[in-house]
Amino acid sequence: MRSPASAMVGRDVELAVLRELIAGVAEGRGGMVWVDGEPGIGKSTLISAAMDEAARLGCVVYAGSAPELLPPFPLQVLLDALLVGRDSVDPLRAPLVRLLRGEGRTELVTPRDVAALLAEQVLALVDRLCAAAPVVLVLDDVQWADEASLSVWSRLGRTAAQAPLLLVAACRPLPRRPEVAATRRDLVEQGATVLPLGALSAPQVIEVVGELVGAVPSGALGALTGQAGGNPLYAREAVEALIRESRITVVAGVAELTGAGEWPGSLPEAIGRRLGFLPERPRSVLGLAAVLGSAFTADDLAVVSGQPATELMAVVDEAVAGGVLAPSGNRLVFRHGLIRQALYEAMPASLRAALHRQAAQALAGAGAPVERVAEQLLAGPVTADEWMIDWVAREAAALTYRAPQVAVDLLTRVRGAVDDDPRRERLDADLSVALSQLGDNKRVEQLARPVLAFSRDPVVAARVAWTLGYALMRMGRYEQAVEVAEHTLKRPELPAVWTARLYALRALALIGVGRFDEARAAAARAEAEGHQAGDRLAVGYALHALALIEHNQRRDVAAQVALIDRALAVLGDELPVADLRLLLMINRAGGLDNLGRPAEADDAFGQAMVFAERAGTPPRLAHLRAKIADYSFYRGRWDEALAELQAATDLPMDMTYRLAGRGVRALIAVHRDDLPAAEREFLGVEELTSPGNGLRLYADLLLVAWALAAEREGRPAEALVRLLAVFDPEGDREFPQLTPDTPIWLAEVVRLALICGDRTIATAAARATGAAQGQAPPATTAAAGYCAGLLAADPAGILAAADTFHRIGYPLFGAQALEDAAVLYAERGDALAARAAYVRAVEVYTSLEAAWDTMRTDARLRPYGIRRGRRGPRRRPTIGREALTATERKIADLVTAGQSNPDIAAQLFLSRRTVETHVSHILAKLGAHSRVDIARELASSQ
Repeated sequence: MRSPASAMVGRDVELAVLRELIAGVAEGRGGMVWVDGEPGIGKSTLISAAMDEAARLGCVVYAGSAPELLPPFPLQVLLDALLVGRDSVDPLRAPLVRLLRGEGRTELVTPRDVAALLAEQVLALVDRLCAAAPVVLVLDDVQWADEASLSVWSRLGRTAAQAPLLLVAACRPLPRRPEVAATRRDLVEQGATVLPLGALSAPQVIEVVGELVGAVPSGALGALTGQAGGNPLYAREAVEALIRESRITVVAGVAELTGAGEWPGSLPEAIGRRLGFLPERPRSVLGLAAVLGSAFTADDLAVVSGQPATELMAVVDEAVAGGVLAPSGNRLVFRHGLIRQALYEAMPASLRAALHRQAAQALAGAGAPVERVAEQLLAGPVTADEWMIDWVAREAAALTYRAPQVAVDLLTRVRGAVDDDPRRERLDADLSVALSQLGDNKRVEQLARPVLAFSRDPVVAARVAWTLGYALMRMGRYEQAVEVAEHTLKRPELPAVWTARLYALRALALIGVGRFDEARAAAARAEAEGHQAGDRLAVGYALHALALIEHNQRRDVAAQVALIDRALAVLGDELPVADLRLLLMINRAGGLDNLGRPAEADDAFGQAMVFAERAGTPPRLAHLRAKIADYSFYRGRWDEALAELQAATDLPMDMTYRLAGRGVRALIAVHRDDLPAAEREFLGVEELTSPGNGLRLYADLLLVAWALAAEREGRPAEALVRLLAVFDPEGDREFPQLTPDTPIWLAEVVRLALICGDRTIATAAARATGAAQGQAPPATTAAAGYCAGLLAADPAGILAAADTFHRIGYPLFGAQALEDAAVLYAERGDALAARAAYVRAVEVYTSLEAAWDTMRTDARLRPYGIRRGRRGPRRRPTIGREALTATERKIADLVTAGQSNPDIAAQLFLSRRTVETHVSHILAKLGAHSRVDIARELASSQ
């Protein structure tokens, strides 16, 4: 009998589509394809044919298959496909290897899940691989892929739009998982080609059978195999089972069916019989392999079977040769899920559970990763035995960090078996940490409070108090966080390290309720005791608290930056302190900006982004992107601000930073006279003005944009009312300074109040900006001078403020001051000075594409007969080389030089994702389809 060479029967059309996409990748274009098919319908064979074609055209092919059971580590299937293992020595893969090895991790550095750190590095690796050669990345059995892999696959879709990368995903319809459907939908929206593989027609099945038996199938044989429903795998398994049972005879070139026209037993039995060619020992080893899952390592199989890897080689080779197993990266996979299912279900359920339990203990004894052991325990007996309880109690802390959801599931099962056991409170402490990393703050509180109330172990109590305190602060319940810290600090025999950390926690919580003097004392004590205990994390948090106090209470930005510098020097840059270090780097960059040192602030934000790409977690990376967007708005780099916010769309962003991002987008939209875009950001904005809404403090920019939108629509009085709700919420004309940027926006209050004829409000707001001086940042000094000039109708004073704004790099505010100075000069009859200031203001507005500001300035100067020459804003073209921003031009030049997105990001101190966003804009503006097209377009335009 011949091998099934006709496996591609009926797949010519689908293969042609794949070949066209592969040819495009070989020429520098990207693409995506999603293959839908039932088990055995031929998707694997189609993919194999595509991989052969890709290799023939010079593409580098990376392929993996998602295992049915939990992977040993998030993103493991993609890591295997990309040839990343714990023993990899390739420098490109080194950052991933360090994460896989768990170097430098502690429970304190993971807000959510370590998978996110891997995800950023996987995306960067793919970028660099694509820069070296066209890449075809294949993922089979996507229906089993873990959520982290699915998320990264969706994000790779954007890479495929601008790099020589073809993504090939193959999926079965069952099981139905919402996250898989969402990934498919996302890729289709990005332009992925869908290849639905339906059943083969009856003639095509006959052709497959004919290839298998080497003869023309008789009517009886054709009718029987036709019951396979057009599934080539089912038909092949049935034919091979019939051949083994000698029920097919070939006479005169016709394959006749002997015996009754029935399937050779049930299909699973038929598939099981396929393994009949294997001796008993290999079959038993494969049964253990089935317990390990759809994918496993040879080392794990050796441990579980109790046989040396050298003895297993013959078994594995025989299984690979027989089509049972196939290599996939550094693992082995069952070639068909049906084969693994047949082996697995052939064992009684009780035996399977016992084998999972046995496998767990064997893997633990061999030092396997804790998440791999946990996977087996979760698949084993529901009732926890003594060994399982001991192992979980011992390894829960490590498991909590590496796979928090697995830790939650396993700890929940185990703790039910130890109600009266002294280990229970430690298990509960570990469970609270795992829940905290998953962001389930309410369950953290439910679990942690009883432990804190009854535990006699000071270490357990301190650890739980730290976890509970942070959960409470995340929920805005600072007073309760203070109580938790204070109550725990009264416990006897508290370790010095935890004493220092809890004082730092207390200081941070006290800042949240405005008790700054108490917070300063607590932070000072945390710093002293942290140094004494040799705990740099406690010292770092203490200095962080002191820096926040300088910022929030004394407004001494220079002192704040100095404290941050001290904290960074203490912390170092290793992974256990990464989250706190990145937070401090963000605050330091903002402080340098407030001090009017833009070049240093640019460099500080760039260094923070480089560090975030290497070690930052998604929530903190989202925080950084939001801060850079805010910073870029003030600096007049509006396209860069929008690019950062677009780059943050995939990241989990705290509501406070989401509001800040909405504010930036809304302000840019209003100034660019795009009111429909601004209105989209204003959804629910009125709720933020209520006195009891704690988010109002973080929505300043959004509320300012809302006020300016009213002015744009000809309602200055309403605009003033909206601004007063932001900056004078009590209505007492005190204008409390809420943020370092508040004085800048008080200039808008003064301007609108004078327009509305309310000099009382204008005077109060101007007085507030003057009172904010002293150790104030240069922007505050400029704002105070601007407000004083408006109140005194002094154009010279306003021009001085404009010069300060321009010197420190705040172009919008400088241009607004020039506009007001121009109007005042015009009112005095000094047309020459008025026109000079007018032209300078419009030049800045034009560079920002601030169409509304330009139109407003024209309208205000028109009654005085002052013209600036060219009418209307000079907008940047929307297509072609001239449409590119300065940053986009730099990136386009680096793309032309053949550099990858991560390498470009490193040179420009941007994030990989931000560069990706810019490249997408470049492609659209140049009408290009690939990075090669960018190079061609730029070359032709020179």
